[in-house]
Amino acid sequence: MKAFIEKVFKMKKQKQKEILDEIIHTEVAVEAVIKEVKKETKKKEVKEVKEVKEVFAKPGHYFPDCNCFKCIRWRNQNA
Repeated sequence: MKAFIEKVFKMKKQKQKEILDEIIHTEVAVEAVIKEVKKETKKKEVKEVKEVKEVFAKPGHYFPDCNCFKCIRWRNQNA
């Protein structure tokens, strides 16, 4: 009877060790995936920051033939 009980406890300990090993392996894999995703998002953020253009508001005066720098800049952004 004692041998049977020891055998059962050994089996339980082995199963627990296997489960812990699986948990550790999955945690390592998840951390690796998280690092890769962070690197990719940083690269995308850098590209997005470079692509941001400044939007100029329409000048306050309404002369259709005006050639001041504000009007020219506003017309060129919409071209």
